[in-house]
Amino acid sequence: MKIKKIIILSFFALFLITSCGDKDKIEENVLVESKKNMSQIFNLKTTTGKDIIINVKKEGWEFKGLENKVILLNFFGTWCPPCKAEIPHLNSIRSKLKKDFEILGIDLGQRGGGLNSEKHIQDFIQEFNVTYPIILGKKTKKLFTTVSDLNPSGAIPFMVLFNKKGQYVQYYIGLKPEEMLFHDINAAIKMN
Repeated sequence: MKIKKIIILSFFALFLITSCGDKDKIEENVLVESKKNMSQIFNLKTTTGKDIIINVKKEGWEFKGLENKVILLNFFGTWCPPCKAEIPHLNSIRSKLKKDFEILGIDLGQRGGGLNSEKHIQDFIQEFNVTYPIILGKKTKKLFTTVSDLNPSGAIPFMVLFNKKGQYVQYYIGLKPEEMLFHDINAAIKMN
């Protein structure tokens, strides 16, 4: 009985530190684009039709439409088990901190490359009860490229946290405990 418990706990621990993919499985060209021009503007639309404009500058990121909020960019794949497993935790954190915090789910498309259809993402949102905005389309891979220095392996889930001023705070690769994320996000909310 003890061996069975050890095996189950070992499997669970491995699952918690697991992430999906690497740069070849997401798409080869995602991580090799040049970043000579650090100022970029991403005009994005959520699956609910809300416009989000992200202006990437050397001194910080502007999230137009989400001003004065701590932002967590959550790069995920609908095919990735750890990405699916983190959704309830992200929903929970968002519900507790919604006044000062927002998550932007960034769909990276199909495992072998290619984009997911809006219907596929809507079905995914419904099946996994995703309560935060999801962005899909060609621009999401370019956005992923913009932060790829933090994640050279290209593994997902991959999250990047920004404070209310749009300054980079922390990044996360793989499935992380809800308590750790909540603590970091709450600390970012309290930053001046």
